[in-house]
Amino acid sequence: MTIPEEHLYRQFQTVFNAYYNSLCNYAFTFVKNEDTSEDIVQEVFMKIWEGRRELLLEDAVRYYLFTAVRNNSITWLRQKKNTGMVEWNEENSLHEAVPEKERGSDRDYELLLQEGIGLLPPKCREAFLLSRLSNMTYKQIAASLGISVKTVENQLGKALKILRAFLKEKGIYLVGPGFLVGFFL
Repeated sequence: MTIPEEHLYRQFQTVFNAYYNSLCNYAFTFVKNEDTSEDIVQEVFMKIWEGRRELLLEDAVRYYLFTAVRNNSITWLRQKKNTGMVEWNEENSLHEAVPEKERGSDRDYELLLQEGIGLLPPKCREAFLLSRLSNMTYKQIAASLGISVKTVENQLGKALKILRAFLKEKGIYLVGPGFLVGFFL
């Protein structure tokens, strides 16, 4: 039984539209470069279209996509390390691009959150991002990463503890679910 090409194409578009942004954000957590993260995600989708179209019809496509993006990101980092590529990244540019007095008075919470996430240990960050960006359950994260559900719980608890401490250090306090309050002197 063969599946019509048009049906596969529509399914490809649906999967692409559903996961592209989340996958780019996930890749970005590894490579710290927007263009590179998009390239990695596009490469994964290209490989699916060229050779693994049957995956588009499976429920497990989500797990495959996140695992493939993670693996391709790690491969890219290894290649970067071996070739000695140097890139402009937010760690080098953030403090140079924004004057000290502007940083103190006008905080960009998204950049702060990215900075906080950057402090997380790699496995902890990976579990946190799968949970928050991809809205995956603990069970799904465990299956995707090949770890136990209890380990996922521990990693997410650790991530939240580190992020709370980071935000507190920056003078930002959680008042309730989803509410941030900054105290500026």
